[in-house]
Amino acid sequence: MHGYEIIYLTMDFLRDITYDVEIGNTIAQLHNATFNRLMEFIPKKCVDYYYSPTYGNEGQFVPLPDKSELCFIVPKSAPKSVFLVLLDPYDRFSWIAFGLTVIALSMVLFWFAESSRYTSILLIVLEMLMIVLNGPTHRLVDRFERFIVGLFMLLSIVVISGYQSLVISFMSSPRYDPQLDTVDAINDTCLFIYDVQLQSLGYNFKNVHHTFEVFDSTELMWQMKWCSLVACTEAAYITAHVGDVDEPVKIDPGEMPLYSEEEWKLMKHQLKYFRYSKARMQSMTALYLVAQDSPVRHLLARYTQAFVEGRLEYFPVLKKSKPKSRILLEDTIVAI
Repeated sequence: MHGYEIIYLTMDFLRDITYDVEIGNTIAQLHNATFNRLMEFIPKKCVDYYYSPTYGNEGQFVPLPDKSELCFIVPKSAPKSVFLVLLDPYDRFSWIAFGLTVIALSMVLFWFAESSRYTSILLIVLEMLMIVLNGPTHRLVDRFERFIVGLFMLLSIVVISGYQSLVISFMSSPRYDPQLDTVDAINDTCLFIYDVQLQSLGYNFKNVHHTFEVFDSTELMWQMKWCSLVACTEAAYITAHVGDVDEPVKIDPGEMPLYSEEEWKLMKHQLKYFRYSKARMQSMTALYLVAQDSPVRHLLARYTQAFVEGRLEYFPVLKKSKPKSRILLEDTIVAI
């Protein structure tokens, strides 16, 4: 290729590009070329091929051995009130069935019991609720009334014993509203910023804003249910490093820094209010997009296919951490 410079552009700065560099260097070494990778939003050179979480251009696509996905940044659910926590042990259908049972038995006592016939139906309902909590408040004379109340107390023992054990465990830890972990729930609840590129790719969300007042504070973003669509490589990187990193982290020594100290602090503060949802979009095989006029178009397709078929994408990663033979020998001697 007479010293041609192969330009590879990656638009996903947090993606591991170990085998990408290995493929590019292999082509350059075997075909008299040089390999250069760029990490820029607006490249100043002609690009032969690039990788991006989303594609909006035309060209030849080359499949890769990994997967590309889009994740959602969503607000964390608010803590439940004490009243809702007390209702959590049973679902709404159970509470409705229990309430209908109390009303039905109260009406039976009102119609057929001798001592309850001349009592208000509301007082009978209140008496049934008191029976659940602390037993009958007065002596029951009528035989039919004793039978109905006794049957109801047997039912209440099962209900209350299960409720007490569940509510104690629920009160021991914070309870939250349902998390936004489905695409439908995110689309119905979240507020997204208007993005022309996402709109052109078919991502039309229900709630969209066009101004930037929502970004005045993290608390306001959480209150407005602001969400964002990002590459899942960002989610994997942030969750793996934000807990123990307080300094600017770099891709490689001497390379472009990913985040400054201020950005890490801001990100840690935002993760108190936001999280990465389990919902995924555009889950597909990762792809290179190669320019139609690039001289490495056919070479890239052939060598990438060879890497995929030979499972060679794992070799560069292992080679980075492969111990030297002398170290292996010393470890073996010590073990013996």
